[in-house]
Amino acid sequence: MKVLGIGESVIDEAKTDAAKAVSKHVGGPTPIALMLLSRLGIDCTLMTTLGRDSNGEIIERALVKENVQMVAQRQELTKVNTYLIGTDGSRKKIRGGIIHNHISGLDQNWLQQFDLIIIDRHEKKAFYEILEKKKSSTKIIIDPSTEVSPLTMDMIQYADYPIVPIEALAKIDAGRDLNRCLKKLYQLSKKPIIVTAGELGSIIYDGTMLEIIPALSIKAIDVQGAGDVYRGGFAYGILQGWDSIKSAAFATIVAGLQCTKVGNASALPTKKEIAEYQNQLAEEKMKEIHKSFFNNIKQYE
Repeated sequence: MKVLGIGESVIDEAKTDAAKAVSKHVGGPTPIALMLLSRLGIDCTLMTTLGRDSNGEIIERALVKENVQMVAQRQELTKVNTYLIGTDGSRKKIRGGIIHNHISGLDQNWLQQFDLIIIDRHEKKAFYEILEKKKSSTKIIIDPSTEVSPLTMDMIQYADYPIVPIEALAKIDAGRDLNRCLKKLYQLSKKPIIVTAGELGSIIYDGTMLEIIPALSIKAIDVQGAGDVYRGGFAYGILQGWDSIKSAAFATIVAGLQCTKVGNASALPTKKEIAEYQNQLAEEKMKEIHKSFFNNIKQYE
């Protein structure tokens, strides 16, 4: 199975206090999702824009290290975002002005080799080209961020797996009515809507029923990239033939593990870390079942 990602690549400058301790991390919604998928054994290609500068070299080296193939469109400077990290793991963007040039002119024959495409909201031209040129069986996962615009509403409508952050829902429904908003999105897409909600977990709405996937019980150090990793984890599940609920549960695990370290690409969990945490969760669940089972037996003694 082959995955194509199209979207911006950035350098995140993270500040742990207002004056000192600046660290650089590779970021961007699609590159992070692909790096995770590559760690899990998936063949990944990134189409992006990179600057002809040292920051572009940092990103390129990171992609090579993670075995992600790259098709790059070059510009003078690489986009840089600077964030202040709060004590609760939250981030506040305090600077970032370089414009990411958009990608277009996708070759149809080349595009049709991919089984799944992940694309972010920055690539308007590429998104509509994908709809026209991809093979019919290719699945699309979107990253609309919190933007609500004609483009992101089209992305929700035409994606196979519309994953939307909860922050966007208030913009879609001014009355902040979750049920009404989810119904509106489902009527638009005619597919299950996946909502990421940070420490609350995620929600899957299939037009009639809500399935809630609770977040992990972890101490968040840095939440940057959690949504990107969630999409990568969800994509991995789909490629394994899992349903949306199982894919979302796996995505929740990898996104939670991402938040336990500082950074974006540098915080990505390894395949071993994911497996160990899954085993830990399974053991904890078995202990709960064991306790419940024997407590219930006592009533018959």
